[in-house]
Amino acid sequence: MNERELLEAAGRLPKSIEPPRDLWPGIEARLGGGRSRRWYWVALATAAMVALVFVNTKSDAWNMTWLAGAGPGTLRVGESVETGASSRVVIQVGAIGQVEVKPGSRVRLLGATRTDHRLALDVGEIYAQVTAPPRLFFVETPAGVAIDLGCAYTLRVDAAGNGFLEVTAGAVEFEWTGRRAVVPLRFRVEIRPGFGPSVPVVADASDAFRRTLAALEFGGDQTALARLLALARSDDAISLWHLLARTTGADRVAVYERLVGLVPLPDGVERDAVLRLDASALDTYWKYLPHAVWLKGKFKLSPAGRSHTE
Repeated sequence: MNERELLEAAGRLPKSIEPPRDLWPGIEARLGGGRSRRWYWVALATAAMVALVFVNTKSDAWNMTWLAGAGPGTLRVGESVETGASSRVVIQVGAIGQVEVKPGSRVRLLGATRTDHRLALDVGEIYAQVTAPPRLFFVETPAGVAIDLGCAYTLRVDAAGNGFLEVTAGAVEFEWTGRRAVVPLRFRVEIRPGFGPSVPVVADASDAFRRTLAALEFGGDQTALARLLALARSDDAISLWHLLARTTGADRVAVYERLVGLVPLPDGVERDAVLRLDASALDTYWKYLPHAVWLKGKFKLSPAGRSHTE
């Protein structure tokens, strides 16, 4: 049972259980009278602490600390907070992390449950740090939603809804209507309304690689694929891995041939399985790629470009 399931199961437990009779006299006699009372109170205090944790995680208000400027001290579900040109605020994400809201930003609190901590970034920039199991923290934007996989990242959105996500620890998944990208440490993904996430690009990718990828994905230049593959290095393998699901036919074969030329297939993974986007084959291959990160739960990519964890 993972932590999410454990929390949900705990939430379904009855508030109290009444025994058919008073059991304490018999227990006390067996344990040695007064000495056992000390352990009784220790156990009672421990149970109270556990109950307090569960109560606190249900709060629909998150605390805020203003680093510059001034404003309210809490943010409740349905409320928003805006920072001015010179103000900044840190939002405590329940008990799992914090989000620094940079100047000129607007953020809304959409959900604050044990299994769904959810913000919306309408415009501006945030820096999020979360230490929790995957898929407990979400940030919605006009171009899709950032899904925490245990991470730290910068997310920026301009007035038109365009922006980027850059990961500084762990990994983030970004999704828009089935188009997904897994963004590991040191990778950046561009986001666009109506398109979602681009293919992730490693921090030290060449400017030529970045420009050519933008021409392919956002400019619709289909001739850019050949140039992109020629520019790719082994450190760009994760970018090509994502391109497998965004190409078809001969283009997918070309991406595959370049990818395995840079990073050969691991034992047990077959060419045909990768080309038909077999989820298990792609997952196994992912773990062999430079900069791939170990994630809690397997990341898998289906032929439709959708991913899930097991």
